[in-house]
Amino acid sequence: MPVDVEYQSVRAPRAHGGVLVHPAKEQTAALLAENLAVREQARSYDVQGQSLGELSQQARRSLLSEARAYTTAYRDVEHLDDHQAPVLLAGHQPQLFHAGVWFKNFALSALARRHRAHAVNLLIDNDIHRVPSLRVPTDSPTGRHLSTLVYDQLTEAIPYEERSILDPSTFTSFGDRVQATLGDLVPDPLIRSLWPLAVDAARRSTNLGHCLAEARHRLEAQWNQQTLEVPFSRVCRTASFARFAAHLLAHLPRFQEVYNTSLAEYRHANRIRSRSHPVPDLATDGPWLEAPFWIWTAGSPHRQRMFVRDNGTGLEVSDRRAVRFSLDLSPDSDADRGLEQWMDQAALGVKLRPRALITTMYARLVLGDLFLHGIGGGKYDHLTDLIVRRFFGLQPPHYLMISATALLFEDRTRTLLDQIRGLRQLLRDLRFHPERHVVPSDEAARLIREKSDCIASPSLHHQGRQRHQAIERINAALQRHLAVSPQQAVAQLEHVSAALRGETNLASREFSFCLFSEKTLCPLLLDLVRSAL
Repeated sequence: MPVDVEYQSVRAPRAHGGVLVHPAKEQTAALLAENLAVREQARSYDVQGQSLGELSQQARRSLLSEARAYTTAYRDVEHLDDHQAPVLLAGHQPQLFHAGVWFKNFALSALARRHRAHAVNLLIDNDIHRVPSLRVPTDSPTGRHLSTLVYDQLTEAIPYEERSILDPSTFTSFGDRVQATLGDLVPDPLIRSLWPLAVDAARRSTNLGHCLAEARHRLEAQWNQQTLEVPFSRVCRTASFARFAAHLLAHLPRFQEVYNTSLAEYRHANRIRSRSHPVPDLATDGPWLEAPFWIWTAGSPHRQRMFVRDNGTGLEVSDRRAVRFSLDLSPDSDADRGLEQWMDQAALGVKLRPRALITTMYARLVLGDLFLHGIGGGKYDHLTDLIVRRFFGLQPPHYLMISATALLFEDRTRTLLDQIRGLRQLLRDLRFHPERHVVPSDEAARLIREKSDCIASPSLHHQGRQRHQAIERINAALQRHLAVSPQQAVAQLEHVSAALRGETNLASREFSFCLFSEKTLCPLLLDLVRSAL
């Protein structure tokens, strides 16, 4: 299927209270309706012996059942008793993300209500948890700066679903330490309400990411946000996901070719030179083809690349280290036996998880009717669209890109940048146009007249060197009459530049939502939802 690469420049709003909804809010209903129509047209696509329509129905039932069971274990949620209702999805790693990401959860709840749809937020816990810390602003005699506070013991980077709380005392004390560090900078920060919920969650689960997500989700309930949540690791354990993955593996030579070709075109369209962005190519090593999945085990929770080769009677799957097993799969056969073998491996503790593009591909093609992306995920899914069109021969479902900007502090960087530009211009003037900045005196007035005559003199226009030397001599004489010295201007420039470096950090939109005042951030997000959606 011929495909044109589409590139759209979408950026986060800079100003406080700015919102991104792309495509525009007026198109949301039409996008959802078109996705539903496209889904009906694609129902007959064969996924290793089961139609895409049947697979989708089975996957949705499993998704909603898992999400209800998971969510209702810790909070109440409104129940939409309509199995035929659309499913709206969003997803993010279970972390203390910034306020713009949190806005997406509020948007998911509002859109689901408007369109009488199920709302499910996927906790992407197959991603890596790296550093259990948060940047927190604090005040000191030398000014405001950032401190880094940890909420658990530092350890090796492993997937969220494998990351347990290692230091309960550090975890329990985190909320108090954040509040003490903030001091009076932020009144009534959300961490005050959030962290007791996280500590309570830790009494029932030791998983770090799940405790953070549960606390945030319970906090959303206090603001009447009605969404279901479920870890994606649970979705990956379903038979529906196993069938979808088996389909890609059964056709891996063609899928890999489509994947790498689409990736090259995406890089060209976006002027990306790095071979690792947005994702690396899938490699080939002799008979082994790299698949877009991760493998690890409960005993060794470090993600390894998945490689597959045809062994003549089926497929051999391996991480090229300790894990190796066979699947009875081929392009033209059903996958029943291969699915049993896949599920057997999962029961033995082998974790088979999708990479980022396959995660959203499955969510959009199989699980849901409209996916709400952030900015980064939305840009990367232009690549997913190319792959879907070429490999499946299907029109990829539309998605929304949603984000917002909430600033913890007033953005003073533009004012400081204006001051820096002004000081640099002043320094240039003090050197080349000192007459603009002299203290009035008879001698200064005489020198200014002399410079003006020198510039206007026709006799000197053809004597460039002499004219230049005369002007430099007069400028040097005018330096003794300046209202402000170059040294003073340089010192002021250094002072403002240092202030800019500090304010640049404080003006970031990346501060965690839990640092904001509950009295201002939650009402702001609700207002933005009403106005932008």
